[in-house]
Amino acid sequence: MSKQPVVVIGAGVIGLTVANQLQEDGKYAVTIVAEHVPDSLPAGTRESSGWASPWAGAHWRAWSANWDHWLQDMELQTYHSMNEIADRVPESGIKKAQGLDYFEALPDGETPWYVSKINNVRELPTSELPMGIIYGLEYSTVLINVPQYLAYLKNKFTGMGGIIEQRALDHIEEALLFDATSRNEPSGKTPIVVNCAALGNRMLGGVCDASMRPVRGQTLIVNSPDAKRTLTRLGSQFGYVIPRGDGTVVLGGSAEAGSWDEEEDMKTTQQILQRTQALEPSLLPSSMLELDESERVRALRANIISVGVGFRPMRDGGVRLETQEYVDSVSGKPFTVVHCYGHAGYGYQSSLGYARKVHQMIESV
Repeated sequence: MSKQPVVVIGAGVIGLTVANQLQEDGKYAVTIVAEHVPDSLPAGTRESSGWASPWAGAHWRAWSANWDHWLQDMELQTYHSMNEIADRVPESGIKKAQGLDYFEALPDGETPWYVSKINNVRELPTSELPMGIIYGLEYSTVLINVPQYLAYLKNKFTGMGGIIEQRALDHIEEALLFDATSRNEPSGKTPIVVNCAALGNRMLGGVCDASMRPVRGQTLIVNSPDAKRTLTRLGSQFGYVIPRGDGTVVLGGSAEAGSWDEEEDMKTTQQILQRTQALEPSLLPSSMLELDESERVRALRANIISVGVGFRPMRDGGVRLETQEYVDSVSGKPFTVVHCYGHAGYGYQSSLGYARKVHQMIESV
């Protein structure tokens, strides 16, 4: 029986995860078409800011609000799946670690929904809370070494026979030109298109989604091999520390809606250094803990490997997850598109949940 061709637009974490989910099923012949794909870049080459995934932290820390049961489900599915991957596939770049969330205030005065859903949760007593924090939560989570994980997803996909075409599309119907089955024995089936083009959907013909907007994020990668846990401070002094498991650590962050500025903001860099060295003392050797703040900041600055700027794909109204019918302007034939984009800053931590949902939607087409 011939396979159903599927074309996935986009090779960020959502596109790659969806493509793997479908290719692994065995009933689909999947092609990814994307302007940007995970590759080993030559020394000194900067990753393009045209896609968000390479610039992420990343770790699992719940983004969803207490009332958002849909996103909670997507995140929780991903949490459990990534814990399994960490156990089974060490080369994936996913590692288990301790997570710590500090809250300057609790949304709606309620404790976070995930307190009762994830592993090894401990609510911190007041004696362990830093100044300005009213609530703290310790729990087991996962760290995601982004370059390693994207390479793992890409290699897993191509290892199962999936095809990747590095092309920029002007219109969504151009995806139909990349039917993997047409290279061998034509299936005679019209491809199903999965749109995971993120911010690319602002200009992609046939979509042109004006509700998509960038949220600029600036991060630092530092050499801090003693830092093992991931910490996030939520509130006016927002900041985070995310070890990659290889001795390097991602420090953040910022969130500037609507900004397309690709250049480092020196003031933001200084702010990140000040906040994160206070958040996690182990970023510096213990011998430096007696230094004053300005000296600790200078010491941490000396460990900077690189400064990154990326653009989270925010969508007003949340993720677009729906099926839409199109008609090919060339052949006049109808084709189906499953849209799955607009994951803002929670793409990694919800990716496996969304991939399963897309799979279910395609099964019913």
